[in-house]
Amino acid sequence: MNALSGTRQLWTCPNCGRQFERQRQSHSCRPFALEQHFIGKETGRLLYEALREALEKQIGSFKIESLECCIHFVRTSTFAAVKILKDKIRVDFALNRGIESERFHQSVQMSAHRYLYDIDIMKETEIDKELIEWIQEAYNKK
Repeated sequence: MNALSGTRQLWTCPNCGRQFERQRQSHSCRPFALEQHFIGKETGRLLYEALREALEKQIGSFKIESLECCIHFVRTSTFAAVKILKDKIRVDFALNRGIESERFHQSVQMSAHRYLYDIDIMKETEIDKELIEWIQEAYNKK
């Protein structure tokens, strides 16, 4: 804990510079250029940019970490991840409660109070108030 701010000190990996809440958090140090996610995936790029902009408007700034598997949106930890596909994006986020919705591609109960949700976005209109509120809840859960 940082005595002045009351916040927890983050651990910074000495190899890649990514920050984590837990000391020596297991992770991949392999950098992956953000632009590589978008090669040949113009629709995916446009949907990603629309989602990022909508989240920045609603919740403010956050870090973006590009990993080989996906793009993480990070506060002090990842609150959402985006996989760029040719004609859509797949967004995942975790909440502390169960939700029933036909919008989910997949939902998994990870523990007694942790649920992981995947949702496919194929049109910009699907980046709506409901989706943004779910992701904002994931952002605020810490």
